[in-house]
Amino acid sequence: MGRPGYYLRENGYRIAGRVYLFLGFVFLLLPIAFLILFSFQKNVYSSLPLQGWSLQWYDKLVDDGVLFDALLNSLYVSPIAATCASVIGFLAAYALNRFVFPGRILTATILILPILIPPLILGVSLLGLLSRLGLHGELYSIIIAHTLLLTAPAMAIIQLRLAQMPPTLEEAAWDLGANELQTVWRVVLPWALPGIAGGWLLAFTFSFDEFIIAWFVSGFDQTLPVAVYNVMIASHDPSLNAIGTIVFGLLLLTLLGAELLIIPLFMRRRRV
Repeated sequence: MGRPGYYLRENGYRIAGRVYLFLGFVFLLLPIAFLILFSFQKNVYSSLPLQGWSLQWYDKLVDDGVLFDALLNSLYVSPIAATCASVIGFLAAYALNRFVFPGRILTATILILPILIPPLILGVSLLGLLSRLGLHGELYSIIIAHTLLLTAPAMAIIQLRLAQMPPTLEEAAWDLGANELQTVWRVVLPWALPGIAGGWLLAFTFSFDEFIIAWFVSGFDQTLPVAVYNVMIASHDPSLNAIGTIVFGLLLLTLLGAELLIIPLFMRRRRV
């Protein structure tokens, strides 16, 4: 007698869970859908119903060049800053995980300290430092600032991965005749590669989206968040919808390309 009621209750929970998940996805994706929709509208103000379809905001985006150049600057700054942060993070994580030396805790604290400082204070301090060094107002000043900021999260992810590596792997490599550099290159680095990839993606995302520090240290060569802010405080510009659609399309293409490259690689490893 109780079994039909049990199955009915389980099916109800399952249906409710799927409905909740669907509504969650709608809540997350609906603003992006309206962003794409309004980027093709003819009227200046974003409103429904639409008054026609047009590519004029994409044309303005290219003709004006401010937001498009800022997007190119972000696509230049973020990969370099993420790579520098990942390299420094890997070296620091390996040193902290592998060696015991005086000042180890102090070193870890200094590396983590920039991400604990409020971005406003960090931006002002970096502005003063880079201005004294004559490095203010260029794209490489943003790269330096973002590398300083993003080393800590990249190091944290890489260190979590290195903590899972058995110490016997390095010892086995030494017994087989490898020196310390060869061991790091052929044993430690392949093991840490998933953590390095995760740290790089996290650093890239933070760098691409970071505004406060980039606003302080950037000059005329602005990153996309700074340029979007300057456009928003000046006037209402529907080309912001167009640049947002382009960024979303680039992100979608990147994710699809990564899946098309990574999934076949894992399938080959499983077959082997």
